[in-house]
Amino acid sequence: MSKEAKAVEEQSGAAAPTGFPLDCVYGVKAGMTRVFRESGESIPVTVLDLSDDTIVTQVKTQEKDGYSALQLGFRAKKQQKAKKAEIGHFKKAKAPAFYAVAERRLDKDAQVETGASVNAEFLSEGAVVDVRSKTKGKGFQGVMKRWNFSGAPATHGHSLSHRVPGSIGMCTSPARVSPGKKLPGQMGAKFQTTQNLKVVEFDQENKLLLVRGAVPGGKNAVVRITKSKKKG
Repeated sequence: MSKEAKAVEEQSGAAAPTGFPLDCVYGVKAGMTRVFRESGESIPVTVLDLSDDTIVTQVKTQEKDGYSALQLGFRAKKQQKAKKAEIGHFKKAKAPAFYAVAERRLDKDAQVETGASVNAEFLSEGAVVDVRSKTKGKGFQGVMKRWNFSGAPATHGHSLSHRVPGSIGMCTSPARVSPGKKLPGQMGAKFQTTQNLKVVEFDQENKLLLVRGAVPGGKNAVVRITKSKKKG
């Protein structure tokens, strides 16, 4: 549990109830390493830190809200960092506010109280999961980096146009750029889901999850881990 989460728990005076089963938890990307099997196989893994609990901050029902869902909060804030509106909304969750808040749709109304934490019992060794996070931001980039264009020739009269996209094929008709045209622009900093990642190991004591392969985002990025949509 982080220092801020412990401080929030001390402010509330009581820990939230635990143990609500849900196929969705949040964690933090701690980095990458590798695991060696007895056969000598080297498996590249991403380490996800689940030491901070995922908290149910609001329960939405079909009768009251028109659909069934749970609002989930991750990484509690200190009270001095929270806004008044956040403090009022998250009061039932026994925390001033959270850095990450999202909804999880359900097929039917959940029998759970606000403030309960979500357990990660679906994360057993061999399970297949989907991991969603925001990719690293690359800023404004040209077509060679953004779309892998080959670029113009380096000789034969080319001057100051080695990395430009060249003609985009538009003239008087249709007199506009078609949607989806590959041009320079902002790269990265978008949510991306990597599907069908296999759980190599889940350290229950240290709350560390090892999944095979890479996941989006940089170090300390908040990630959402759900049961695989295709192979779950």
